[in-house]
Amino acid sequence: MNSLLTRIVLAATLLTPTFISQAEVDNYRLLLQRTDRVIVHFNEKPTEARALAFIKQGATHGGYGVAAGKRQEVLSIGAPVNLEDAKILAKGLEDDPQVKFAEPDLVMQTMRVPNDPLYNQQWQYFEARAGINLPAAWEISIGSTENVIAVIDTGITDHKEINDRLVSGYDFVSDPWMANDGDGWDSNPRDPGDSLQPGACGTSFGNPIPANTQKSSWHGTHVAGTIAAKTNDNAGVSGVTWLSRVQPLRALGRCGGYTSDIVSAIRWAAGLKVYGLPINPDPVNVINLSLGGTALWCPLSYQDAIDEVVAAGVTVVVAAGNEQQNVAMSTPANCKNVIVVGAINRTGNRSWYSNYGTGIDIMAPGGETHFQGNGILSLYNSGLKNPQGPSYAELQGTSMATPHIAGLIDLSYAVDPTLPPSERKRLLKETARPFASDSNCSTFRCGAGIADAAAFLRAIRKAR
Repeated sequence: MNSLLTRIVLAATLLTPTFISQAEVDNYRLLLQRTDRVIVHFNEKPTEARALAFIKQGATHGGYGVAAGKRQEVLSIGAPVNLEDAKILAKGLEDDPQVKFAEPDLVMQTMRVPNDPLYNQQWQYFEARAGINLPAAWEISIGSTENVIAVIDTGITDHKEINDRLVSGYDFVSDPWMANDGDGWDSNPRDPGDSLQPGACGTSFGNPIPANTQKSSWHGTHVAGTIAAKTNDNAGVSGVTWLSRVQPLRALGRCGGYTSDIVSAIRWAAGLKVYGLPINPDPVNVINLSLGGTALWCPLSYQDAIDEVVAAGVTVVVAAGNEQQNVAMSTPANCKNVIVVGAINRTGNRSWYSNYGTGIDIMAPGGETHFQGNGILSLYNSGLKNPQGPSYAELQGTSMATPHIAGLIDLSYAVDPTLPPSERKRLLKETARPFASDSNCSTFRCGAGIADAAAFLRAIRKAR
């Protein structure tokens, strides 16, 4: 087994930190592709005499054969050769003035589809109307073990499909009661649960918040699973990235989380200095913020942190919010220099809860759970209050749409790590799939369109 193949196998199965460049993967894939045929397109239909002459000429190249009267002919090489050799051979045939062009007759394969048994329930990856065209994108990039995505959320729970994909994170929930773990900031990003009794978060106009008992959300586990659940391992679900790693940063607890804690997590994720903490040893490429609140402005605390991490080359992806209101009223979605993600359902329409407006950049599947099978399936936990066993669940929300885009942006870093976040955002929007003519979405309400993963990565590769 050659050394590159060995490294690819190790990275895919053991998730070692061995770096495999996208160029190496592309070259190896080219080596695997072979053909034993060449397509020859003539300027005009050859006569019988010309066809016989071409046959005679081709005999010295492996015994090609053509038929008189056909504008296009498929020539057999006689034995499989790699694509580079086939291209050289085809180029030589173009010396004949009768030939318009010649090229290898490529052998197509089904798009890369993982063997995870629940993959067929993850409609958001592959369905034509509402999916993000991920199988075709996986032919271009499956991530990199060098890449890290920060999930700033409720933390993480034990799950066999994510444990091996994690790097050390941090708990930024400063209020001990909200943290539900007995202290403030610490180095343990595990999610102890955020279940609530009625009125635990106070009242609004005399009404308790929440109005009813709420079980733990396990929100961070679900989001992380969409980004990076172990893929192609014959178990459970598939994640967007097959190789990249997740850094769980806990900033939300019971009743939510403070902006000051979230901002500290944003800075630390990108490798910037946070007072009292060591520098993050695993700085990230992408930050997923499936969180937000209502505010008519972007707090300067958010904007300063976002501007700093974007200047450091980190892309920030933010949920639009679930309040059925203009996204301009939701923060940090109303901040600058972020990618704002709204949610579509399985029909390709805007999900009923999703915020909308000109501040939306892109739409991605967020699902609707009123019909089973129409939500977003990902990792979960079976505990009602405290963590119990690992499980799976369908959820809905712009929180579920956002990690699709964060994972896709991560794939783009594996293709080209040098492009700035602004260029990734531009190409993501330019390659978006237009809304269907009967959709309730328009560019005025829902951004550039539905993310097309394959078209986006092709544009990234072209921009290299």
